[in-house]
Amino acid sequence: MITFMTKDVSQIGTDKKMACRFMGCKSTVLSEEMADVYEESLELYMSVAEPKAVVRKTSVSFGEDDEVIFDFGSVKSESLRKNLEGCESAYVFAATVGIGVDRMMKRLSVSSNAEMMVFSCIASSGIECWCDFINEKLAETHTLKPRFSPGYGGVSLEIQKDIFRFLEAEKMLGLTLTESLLMVPVKSVTAFVGIAD
Repeated sequence: MITFMTKDVSQIGTDKKMACRFMGCKSTVLSEEMADVYEESLELYMSVAEPKAVVRKTSVSFGEDDEVIFDFGSVKSESLRKNLEGCESAYVFAATVGIGVDRMMKRLSVSSNAEMMVFSCIASSGIECWCDFINEKLAETHTLKPRFSPGYGGVSLEIQKDIFRFLEAEKMLGLTLTESLLMVPVKSVTAFVGIAD
């Protein structure tokens, strides 16, 4: 069963500390000029972001040579196998803060690269906050392992194709994959979350 989730961005928000870290700042104390850009960019983000997600449960089993087998396909990764060790099932989800964020980034890139960079970092913190919220909701009923995304720990991005079909991501969220297997909208995440109990 696929579960669709959506939330008002004001209930999810962003993380200034994380955004500043993405910006290369060592603290959240910004210069007056940069603080103004940050606040303007945050306001823009809050006006265009639309957090949405789809979540589906899958069985988990293990083959030879670090193969992890799901209902929709398999992947070889020592890191993912270790992450899901002891799990017989997992959640798989796709989450996005929407195409409006991409459009705003494109618009800002024409007028100011600095503003676009700050906006992008805020949006990156926003999608992380949205994923954290999803994890918290799923953890209300299960003990979970840390989420693990394709592209890390030797998990090939090829599995994205299978995840997208399994979650009906294009139909449910408007998410698509480029030929290089990157997601559009850009500020989107797919992840495995092992169920430990």
